[in-house]
Amino acid sequence: MVNDAAHRGRVAFLPADLDRRFGRDNLPDHGNLLANRVRWAAKDDIPLAVEGHGLLDCHLYCQSDRLILHLVNLTSAATWRAPIDELIPIGPLRVKLKLPPGVSPGKARLLVSNESVQLALRDRWTTFEIGSILDHEMVVL
Repeated sequence: MVNDAAHRGRVAFLPADLDRRFGRDNLPDHGNLLANRVRWAAKDDIPLAVEGHGLLDCHLYCQSDRLILHLVNLTSAATWRAPIDELIPIGPLRVKLKLPPGVSPGKARLLVSNESVQLALRDRWTTFEIGSILDHEMVVL
């Protein structure tokens, strides 16, 4: 059930524990349903999109005049079961970020792979590509 209450925000009620089941069993339909509910609740105003194959954990941080994006590659033959015994590289990844006021980078530095990538800017959004991630990558814009 969903509710778009004027001046009170959006509410999506799910009478099931889909988040726990997705976390435990990695059921793709549950992941898609949860992601769609989050996008609906946020009115599609999410400042980060990453496209590519693999399973990623993404964290976007804003510091005064720069953005920091931490990407962790969770792709593994043993995904959802510990311990991870093999690292599987993923990529290329296409990243799209909404730039907050005061941040206007000319390039992105990839700290783990020690590379710089050029940014394409358009209407407060920037896009760039990461060739490959083995375990994790830290991007500074």
